[in-house]
Amino acid sequence: MEKVICSYCGNETVSIEEHEIELSEPYGGSSTVKIKEKVCAQCGFEEDDDSNDLVIEKELSALKRISMVKVLDALNAMGHTTASMERALGLPARTLARWKNEQSMSPSASGIALMRIIRTYPWILAVADMQFDHEAARNILLQNAAKELVKIRSEHPEYEVITSAQKSGNHFELFIKGSRKFIPEAVSGENNVFEFLR
Repeated sequence: MEKVICSYCGNETVSIEEHEIELSEPYGGSSTVKIKEKVCAQCGFEEDDDSNDLVIEKELSALKRISMVKVLDALNAMGHTTASMERALGLPARTLARWKNEQSMSPSASGIALMRIIRTYPWILAVADMQFDHEAARNILLQNAAKELVKIRSEHPEYEVITSAQKSGNHFELFIKGSRKFIPEAVSGENNVFEFLR
């Protein structure tokens, strides 16, 4: 067995220690892997073992595949068919199906990034379907922003949302302000308890 030498001080009193790290991928979840670390007993220098890169790369690749499957499943559940997404994005037929189902085929980093962006903002598919027309894209963006504001407001009734828009000179200004509604709690003083109602 080859002696392990500290790359900092050159000493041979190096031990190999294992510990777990957590890896994660957007929409793919997380998992833990064991990695090795060389620790010098003489100077205390710590460095990664050369085998760690392969272990980490293999696990990240598996998480990327899970991520792609979950992204495509979620988009399908929203009503976007694989064929319609491929048409809108100008992808060859069955590309998304292969990315999802074929273990031997992994999408490129740009393919994974594209699908994660679309999963995060599914309305981008409507923009793509409109050939990325600027006016259509702006309208779709504003419609979805309005829907998100309504959704946020319904999810957080404790907040009050105030919006206004005005034209000022050559500018169009849109203001959105959200603030927590203040509901005073019961206040006690001497022997009296006063309750404030909404």
